[in-house]
Order: sequence, then C-alpha cells, then structure tokens
Amino acid sequence: MCEQIAEKNLREKLNLLDLDEGIRIEGASQAKKIFINKNACENYVVQVVDNVDTASNSNHDIKYFNSAAEVYKFVKSTFDSFSIWQY
Repeated sequence: MCEQIAEKNLREKLNLLDLDEGIRIEGASQAKKIFINKNACENYVVQVVDNVDTASNSNHDIKYFNSAAEVYKFVKSTFDSFSIWQY
C-alpha cells in the first residue's frame, strides 16, 4: 500500500520508519527522486535517482545518515517543492 504524506509529517514518518518500509520523494518535475529506507543498524539509506543525468554514474547516488533530522535537511536542500509517498 502506498500512501501520500504531507511535508509537515515527514520528520515524524522518518522517525517511525520500519526496516520493511520506505519513503519516496519526487521533485515537482519528477526528474529526480529520493528513496529512503533504514538498514539493520538503524541508519537511513538514501538513494538519489536523477532520470535526466542517465549518462553518468551519479544518477544513482547512495548516502547514509544517522538521524531523521539529517535526512530532512538533505531533502529540503535537494528540492524546492516535492511530493512524499510512504510504502
């Protein structure tokens, strides 16, 4: 089941994220997406997919964060406007 969530609820959803859940964030143009999961060590795994830059290896960049606050800051610095989906 996929559920759209409001930006104001993103931090809470990140904090409550289980290992078998994920969050997809799409920019307004849908050319860039972020996929967020947690690994077994409770670290956040963030994959940035840029569908415009398919020729380089950077179109599937993976980053690791220790806290929901760090992930939220990264998302806000990546997109001006976006939609959020939890799966």
